[in-house]
Amino acid sequence: MRSMQKNAINGLDEILFVEIPEGSVILVTGAEGTLKSGLAFSMMANHVAANDEHALYVTLEQNSESHLRNMNSLGIKKGSNLHIFDYRDMRYEWMNSELDLIKMTEEVIDSYKDKYEDLTLFALDSLNALYSISEHDNMRNIIYDFFSHLRDKGLISFLIMESDRSSISGQFSQFHQTEHYLADGTIELGMIEGKGGVKRYIQILKMRATKHAMEKHQLTIDENGISIRGPIY
Repeated sequence: MRSMQKNAINGLDEILFVEIPEGSVILVTGAEGTLKSGLAFSMMANHVAANDEHALYVTLEQNSESHLRNMNSLGIKKGSNLHIFDYRDMRYEWMNSELDLIKMTEEVIDSYKDKYEDLTLFALDSLNALYSISEHDNMRNIIYDFFSHLRDKGLISFLIMESDRSSISGQFSQFHQTEHYLADGTIELGMIEGKGGVKRYIQILKMRATKHAMEKHQLTIDENGISIRGPIY
């Protein structure tokens, strides 16, 4: 059984005490500018490089070139085993109301899984974009089936979801309750304003079958990429 190492990024073992098990579906939530994409991409890039596995990052909000420029600016490097898929070549079809983008995403995953048997990680950037494009009468059932598909493939999946909270930390926002109930884990990223200025934080709100810290920890970025520091409080 494959799992994600608790040292996938520097300092992750400060908040994650055991490895993330195979088949976990994890929400990465937070407001704009809280490093949601950077965190997921960094964890995936470091993990597959260290374990000679493959990962798939699907982006609906940016094309692959733009996404890579953003990651490079954060000091995050993509190895050859981390594959990026974007829907740039299919955008002309998005005006077709019969297009089932969720089904298409499942088919993309299946295609990469057939090509790379050791594909172990998946990320979708973002659920918000997927919802804005897809048209389904019963989204709750559709999302349940989508999460089940990810688990059936044995993937550790990171689903990025921008919350509707303010950029400075307040109380946790009740955003898309269905996803939070169905997901195996929720990682919240945010910002806190204090005496020392504004700081980014990471907090694991939920991670099934995994021991973890509950406190907010500082999230920093330098020329070596993203790191997790000690508790903010």
